[in-house]
Amino acid sequence: MSDSTQATKPLKSKATYTYQIGDRVAERPISRPSITNNQELVNKYRRQRIGTVVGHRYKVNKRGSRERFLYIQWDHLSQPCEHAQHRICPLDKLKELTNSAYHAIG
Repeated sequence: MSDSTQATKPLKSKATYTYQIGDRVAERPISRPSITNNQELVNKYRRQRIGTVVGHRYKVNKRGSRERFLYIQWDHLSQPCEHAQHRICPLDKLKELTNSAYHAIG
């Protein structure tokens, strides 16, 4: 069978980070357009959640793929919340990701 006639398979990508119970995490920064170019001003009004992973589970999406969801105990809340793993980043990578999100919007 040649490469051009072979059926294509969907690409699978591994998660960049594998979180363990007890890991300190933050909500991944989102690049949102702003009316100012002053990063200090943007950071002053940005609400950043920081917390600890307390559990995880897998859910099946409508395509049949398994997605990992984390239970995170945010520092300012009394009960854990469920979040998709791709919306979370390690706490030690937060500054780097915040800078790249800020520069992505110009």
